[in-house]
Amino acid sequence: MNIFGGSSVWGSEDNRDFIASNEWHTPDESSRPGAGSNSIMSTTLESGLNNLGIAGGLGTSQDVDEVLEQSVWGDSNTNNHQHAGSGSDALVGSESNGTNNGNGREVGITDTNLFSPYSLNQDQDQRRSRESQRSQTQGENNSGDDESNEDLNDWLESVRKTYHPLSPDTVVIEEIPEREGLLFKHTNYLVKHLVDLPNTEPSKDRSVVRRYSDFVWLQEVLLKRYPFRLIPELPPKRIGSQNADPQFLERRKKGLIRFINLVIKHPVLSKDDLILTFLTVPTDLSSWRKQAGYDTTDEFTDKKISNGFIKMWQKRLSEQWNEADASIDKSIEIWLKITFLLERHEKRIKQIAHERNILRSLINDFTQTTPKLYPVEHGSTILDITNQFSVIGKHLQTTTEYNEQEVDASSSSLIPKFKIFVDVLFSLKGLFERYRIMAGNNVPQLQRRVEINFEKLQTMKGKPDVSGAEYDKIRTAIQRDKKCIVLELNRAWLIRQCILEEFTIFQETQFIITRAFQAWSKLNASFAGLKLNEWEKLTDNLMDMPLSYQ
Repeated sequence: MNIFGGSSVWGSEDNRDFIASNEWHTPDESSRPGAGSNSIMSTTLESGLNNLGIAGGLGTSQDVDEVLEQSVWGDSNTNNHQHAGSGSDALVGSESNGTNNGNGREVGITDTNLFSPYSLNQDQDQRRSRESQRSQTQGENNSGDDESNEDLNDWLESVRKTYHPLSPDTVVIEEIPEREGLLFKHTNYLVKHLVDLPNTEPSKDRSVVRRYSDFVWLQEVLLKRYPFRLIPELPPKRIGSQNADPQFLERRKKGLIRFINLVIKHPVLSKDDLILTFLTVPTDLSSWRKQAGYDTTDEFTDKKISNGFIKMWQKRLSEQWNEADASIDKSIEIWLKITFLLERHEKRIKQIAHERNILRSLINDFTQTTPKLYPVEHGSTILDITNQFSVIGKHLQTTTEYNEQEVDASSSSLIPKFKIFVDVLFSLKGLFERYRIMAGNNVPQLQRRVEINFEKLQTMKGKPDVSGAEYDKIRTAIQRDKKCIVLELNRAWLIRQCILEEFTIFQETQFIITRAFQAWSKLNASFAGLKLNEWEKLTDNLMDMPLSYQ
């Protein structure tokens, strides 16, 4: 499913599509005030704003800091008579025009265009007016487009430079042979970092002991703090007797190595204090978690989006995101099949090595029976034949060793290079899924509530029986909802910036594909050359075997 579609955060060109297809519909809209108008939860920003008559940004010439910190809600000290006698400007603010980001979209939000009463027809009229103005000023915007493109390209380049997925792994993990536990025994892992970590005091050997459950805890806190980042998956957990399976434990260890190194290479996750704690605190981590207090609020707390990012945003970025989301499942399916075939090839080589050993043993046994079948008294050629059996046996032993070495190289070096890309793809898929679940906002509901309360205040004007306390209560609710809208819009833009950062650094992972296939080709060429040399030597030696009695 296209997670942005007609009701996405990235914008919709048709209000009816936005209302009809928005995936954040609540179960029963008709039961709420204003149902069927704007009472829907939107994952977005641009579609939510455009379809609510709100421009797509957070302020005109003001910085977001000013929008969030200065009073844009009116003077809270104004008395009731001033409220009753004032027009909408006193409650909503004076009208001003939004700025343009050079991409054919207004990015300014003012109090008037943010909270004025809204209708679909009015929004369509406003859109037609904006489109007319845009067509008249298209030539003027060309220079703005070039500037915006340049700013965006510089930003994307700077983000990509922060991520180096091909850098060597800096964390190694070894399984500790002794298993602990009374009823259900568990495996401990020796986790060692090979480089100095910032702001830490590591042990002398830079190692700590961790359980699988400690890795689970680490992933959970990362998902809470960074829900819109590329968080890698963990290998599966087993319990009971299955947990003692050596092959399973080996696969899980390799999965944990890939997990922790993907985290360490991430430009944001690697700086997290809990990551450093995980790698350096020498005590039992479960005990530390019970005693220490740590924060799991998400990374957007107290952050404000910059107008620079809003202005350089372009719709093509969301289209690229949509296309990646639409293809992620197919990409994972194909790459899993590629990896499976390589693993099956590895098992086949292992089986060939086993069969070569059997063949060598059978040939050796056969040399014991040939003198009885071909007595020397009838001719000595049988000796020349059997003497070459030792050459064949030596050849089989050498090629078997090469096969075993190839299996080891494939298991320890080649297959992990393919599996790491599986982990990367699954982390991107997880990001897509969390976005769909967690990126919603309540801007439409809040907007509708502001409209309703504003209408209530309008009906109170000039009525002497209206109490000041009731008027102040409604007015305070309007102010609170206005502030909530700005805060939610700010968060929505921060989410957009975050996922663009992640999708940008994801572009660097294409070189993991290059490295994987280079390693695959090099490994096969190397061992194919060694084996070919052995086969040529054997062929030359067997040329001396007799083909006739004479």
